Amino acid sequence: MAKEKLGLGNNVSVYLNILLPPGETEDKAQLESRLKEVFTGFETPAGKMRVKMAYYNVASEGSGIFFYRRRTLGGSIPTSMFVMVGYRNASVFLVRDGFLNRGITSDLGMSWLVSNFVSKVSGLSPDNTDIVGAIVEAGVNCDAQVLQKLSRKRNSSEIKADGESMSKALLLARDEYWRAAARWLRSVIEDDVRELVFCGGTADYIRSEVDTYFQKQDIPVSWHANIPIPDIASSLGNRMADVVALHEHMVLEFDRATGHERSQPLFGTPTGKPTGTTDIKVNASTPVKKVPNYTPREVPKEFLSMSDKA
Repeated sequence: MAKEKLGLGNNVSVYLNILLPPGETEDKAQLESRLKEVFTGFETPAGKMRVKMAYYNVASEGSGIFFYRRRTLGGSIPTSMFVMVGYRNASVFLVRDGFLNRGITSDLGMSWLVSNFVSKVSGLSPDNTDIVGAIVEAGVNCDAQVLQKLSRKRNSSEIKADGESMSKALLLARDEYWRAAARWLRSVIEDDVRELVFCGGTADYIRSEVDTYFQKQDIPVSWHANIPIPDIASSLGNRMADVVALHEHMVLEFDRATGHERSQPLFGTPTGKPTGTTDIKVNASTPVKKVPNYTPREVPKEFLSMSDKA
């Protein structure tokens, strides 16, 4: 995709920096070996490609957010816990005195919620790629009409009944997911943490619960470090914040090492800050996308490792 978008040939060199959960960064040598093997030649619709790795590194998820926040705060970062929540898992690492500490990874990603939801209804498989989109679109109200899209029935009354059943199941699954996430966060947070920085697409799904909970704990929360998302990555929104920030950090480091003075911003005019309910700034000419309502509602009565050198 990058080759076609940038108009490159079939033989290219790349500077590769890969973000992995802290618990998987130890496999970087094995991954490098496998990539070198594949990059000697692989088939694409545009013909056979060969890729030379001019640079290779693996960083823990959240590293881009950390570097961006350190730069924008002038190097003065309070003791913070960075929380990355994606599809497969959730990870945290602590920053104390400006230094990264080894991270912790759990299985509490969106896939946990999907599996729990699917287990409460019939006729759905966790491999169904439409489930995540429907869950997010259904919002905090777990809109039954939206969830009807997942029904495999043909009769309209049965489809409607499926939607209602899925709505109740999702409401319970969402509540259980947040409770599990909250227990895990309580178990890993240190007493001297003065700030939490959340990032990752799944983090937005539980944003209202996170804000409400940590407001009671009197711990401020930063979302995606307010990283502007450039147009080239805007289709994926907040999910690209960590990648965009790490790319920017790498380029700025190369500039510093080579003495290059950049006359223009690395990216063009950004689409805007990461989406959410607060801390949003969007250019006047940029259309604002509708954000699902994530405000929690009451459950119905009928329901019974980070690298130190990263």
